[in-house]
Formats: sequence, C-alpha cells, structure tokens
Amino acid sequence: MHSAAFRAQRLARRMVDTQRRFPMHAPAIGLCVALAASCLHADVLEDIARTVPGIARRASSGVYDPESNIDAYHVGPGQTQVLCELQGPGEIRHMWFTLAGRDRRFNRTLVLRMYWDGASVPSVETPIGDFFAAGNGMRAELNSLPVQVTSYGRALNCYWRMPFRKSARIEVANEGEHDLCVYWQFDWMELPAAPPGMCYFHARYRQEFPAKPFSPYIIFDGKGAGHYVGTVFSLQSSFGSWFGESDDRFYIDGEEEPSIVGTGTEDYFNDAWNLRLFSNANTGVTIKEPNAEDCRFTAYRWHTQAPVTFTKSLRVDIERRSYALVVDPATGAKTTYDFKYRPDFCSSVAFWYQRDIAVPSEPFPPAAARINKEVFVEAAGEDERLRTSPGVKAATRSNRVANQKRALRVESDRPGGWLEIPFRIEEAGKYSISVYQVLTLAGGVWKVGLRGPAGEIALDKAMDFHDIFVTRRENYPESFLYGTWWEKKVGIHALAPGDYVVRFESAAAGICDLDGISIRRFPWDDLHGWMERYLAEEAALFAARIEEARTTVAALAARIEDHRRATGAYPR
Repeated sequence: MHSAAFRAQRLARRMVDTQRRFPMHAPAIGLCVALAASCLHADVLEDIARTVPGIARRASSGVYDPESNIDAYHVGPGQTQVLCELQGPGEIRHMWFTLAGRDRRFNRTLVLRMYWDGASVPSVETPIGDFFAAGNGMRAELNSLPVQVTSYGRALNCYWRMPFRKSARIEVANEGEHDLCVYWQFDWMELPAAPPGMCYFHARYRQEFPAKPFSPYIIFDGKGAGHYVGTVFSLQSSFGSWFGESDDRFYIDGEEEPSIVGTGTEDYFNDAWNLRLFSNANTGVTIKEPNAEDCRFTAYRWHTQAPVTFTKSLRVDIERRSYALVVDPATGAKTTYDFKYRPDFCSSVAFWYQRDIAVPSEPFPPAAARINKEVFVEAAGEDERLRTSPGVKAATRSNRVANQKRALRVESDRPGGWLEIPFRIEEAGKYSISVYQVLTLAGGVWKVGLRGPAGEIALDKAMDFHDIFVTRRENYPESFLYGTWWEKKVGIHALAPGDYVVRFESAAAGICDLDGISIRRFPWDDLHGWMERYLAEEAALFAARIEEARTTVAALAARIEDHRRATGAYPR
C-alpha cells in the first residue's frame, strides 16, 4: 500500500505532465497541484503509527465537577449561544451534538454557525439537521465517512477536518419557540503550525420554495479557489408521482456549458430506478417517503473520492423537471404530465474547502420560511385535557424513544374503548396529518378518526401499535424496553378553522403508546390551477422561441440572398 505522501506526489507528477502537454492551462493546473498536495487527507490507519504532531484538546458543554451532572447548555428562543472559541493554529477533528426540547422541528430551527480566523461572516451556516443530512426538520440515522448519526437521529457526529490559523468560533442560534437543551463535544488538535496550503471548511444552506419554473435549482454558486466535497439535498414534493428526473451539472471556472453532467437525481446519489433508504460511506438516502403529494426526501453525496476542483468559480445546479400527477378537484380526473417543472420545496447544503473565506451569495432564510406551519398536539403531559370512555386509562410514562423522553400510555380493558385529544385550527387550508406512535410488543390495533366543524374524517381504520421492528439491530436493546418510535402519515385533509378532536378507539382490549400528533400545513392549495398556469406560460414561452427562431432564420436567409446578388454565388 502506498503512503498518502506517495499518492500526493504521484498525483502532482501527473498534473505536471498535463501542464507540459497543455501549457495554456499552466496557472490553473499549478494551483490544482497545490490544492491536491496540501488538502489530501492521509489514510488514518496508515498514519496513526507515526508521530502525531500537536496536542489533543476537547471543548465541551460539560463542566469538570464530580458532584454535578449538569452537562448541557440551555438556549432560549431567539438566543444565540457561543459554544466555544478556540485559539489556533489548530484543526477540529470531530464534533458531537445531542439536542432535546419541546420544539419538534429543532433540526431546522437551530442554526449552526462557524467562523474561522476572526472572519465577520460564517463559513458554516446551516440548520443543524441539514448539516447532518436530515432535511425538512426531520430526524434520520446514517453511517457515512464524514457524518454518522444514531439514536433516531439524536446523536450527531461529524468527522470533517476543519483547520484554522488563528481562531475558531462556533455558535448556535435558536430560532424556534421553545428552550433547547444542547449537549456538545468538539475534539480538536492544537498544532505547532497551520497545515501547508491550508483550505477552510465551508458548509452553507440555501432553499427555494417553491422551486422556480424554467430554471434549475442552484445548490452552490461560489467564487475563489478550492474543491467541492459534498451535497445534502432535500425536497418536499408538491405533485404526486416521481420527482427525480433531474440531472446534476457542474460549471467550473465560468464555463458556459457544464463539463460535468449527470443523468438523474437518483443517479447522482448513486442509486437506480427510484430511491430507497440506504447509507454508505459516500452516498445515501436518509429520508424517503412514498412518491405522492407531500413526499419528503433527503439524500447525501460526498465527493471526497473525487473532489470537484476549481480555481476561479464553481456553480452546481440540478434540473427541476420530472413527472407530475395532477388531480382535477372538480371531476377527480388524474393526469400525469411528463418532464414538467414542479413547484417543490427544495433545500440543500453545499460542502466545500476554499483557500480563503467565502462571502455568502445570498441572505440566510428565517425559520418561518424554512418549515411548514404546524399544529402539534402533545400527548404526554396533557392528561387533564384528555377525555376517555369507561374502562380506559391514560397516563404519561417515561419513555426514552419519545420526545422529551415521555409518552402517553393508553390502556383499554374492552373493545370500543376510546381516548379523545382536543386541538384547534386557526387557518383554513390543507393539512398533512401524522401520528407519532411508539410501537411495542404489547401494542394493539386502534381506529383513528378526526371530528371537527365539517363532521368526521376517518384517518386510519386499523392503526397497528404492535412493534414489528423490535429486532432491528440499530434499536436493540432499547426497543425491548421502550418500543420503537414511528411516524404514521394518515393523509392530507382540508380543514376549516375551529375546534377538533382526534379519537383513538380500540379494536380489542389492549394498549397504545402515543408521542403526539402533527397537523402540518400542506403549502400548496391549488396544484391543479398552478399546472394550468404553468402550461399556458410554457406554451407562450415555446411560441416566443419559435417566433425568435423564425426571425433569425429569415434574417440569415436575407443576408445569404444579398451575398448571392452581390457576388453571383452563395457564401461558402
């Protein structure tokens, strides 16, 4: 096995040979040589047997006090908390977080910012969940080379190398409505000198809601010299049907046409024929719901094996055309359109290294623009608000897999026993409803319905609370003690303002454990109307381009004829 230094030297020799063959590109190739040699990471197991320069350090939320178990920072709503300020030269090697709070979407409302060497702009600015490859305010597990997440998406680890010359400042901003408990540990090396040819780590979030028609979604658009190393891409689907007929494209150093072009969304994330959940060292899909309205999806791809180098600029985008299943609300007729633009909610984090501090290209969006409006009905801790039939007991119990580590245990000693939980809707619209279950080996089958101003809606005639996942290795042995947390979506429903009740009715004597109920605003009220307007705009655009082509051809034909008359021959 060749050493990392040998591989870097071999790569440099190849680039120098290329420089001799293509002398016009000498400046760009020379800089690529420096970037490749200076930013190439050594194989950890190969180099660990050699002397390691520097001193191991750790910054954390813990306080050295044998008599205390207070190990977290409490960050209030609207508060920005500096976690640590490190003095360089140094390099962060590992970051770990775990978070807790009443806010169910803290993965999108808690913002992570990191500043290098006294810069006034953050090189890292992203919702913490998206940084760890879980979009749309959801949680997910993964096991990749630079990012690893366990415990239902609650144990967040990253191993990106983050060098700095003078200083590093890491902070979080709570843009949610409730206090958050933030536990953290950062392992770093205090170095005798900054690594030669050092590149700064960057990770920045952006979004489009809705994605603009007739243009691609831009993942990254930056200037400077560096190399692109990763993408986290998330989507919330507007239309039903498959959303992924979209090619990725990389425009390097001002190219008018991209030199790197993909073949589809699932292909970019190294899957094929649709997408399914998986997690590998370099690519993975952490969230994937069935193709339908409100399908939520997140995938990651790390380019660590083949970074995309650039010396002046880089633009990374992805097409936003695919299939679109449209339902006519008047007739119920369904029409599937091929390769049309869709107004999906697209969001992403771009990861790259750069020789200087990159200036943000656009403002960071506020929390209200990053998440859907949502009414969340807490089950645990709300015992006094609940109504039950005779023979039904409901009580809050400790449960480590549920939010805030507690769930509502409902026990019925007969068929037909029921529990009702009230809530209120203030804004009319479509809502995607989910029940957050805790599945257990003793869980039974319950009918779930919704009663409100317009009458009753059957949400699920037979919701099963039995744990079929209990033997999953990633949940063992906690699943045998507390069950398995599970989100069960029960449809998109039009709701008017007013008071509502969710009712759980037992099919037989048995139990269910509830974490809560999400009534999340579906942001598209008139998809049929949107498609009609889009098709009209598309037709007008095509007609204009056809007319433009006709005018261009006619002008060319006239010039050819003028040349023939003047010279007696057609131009060659």
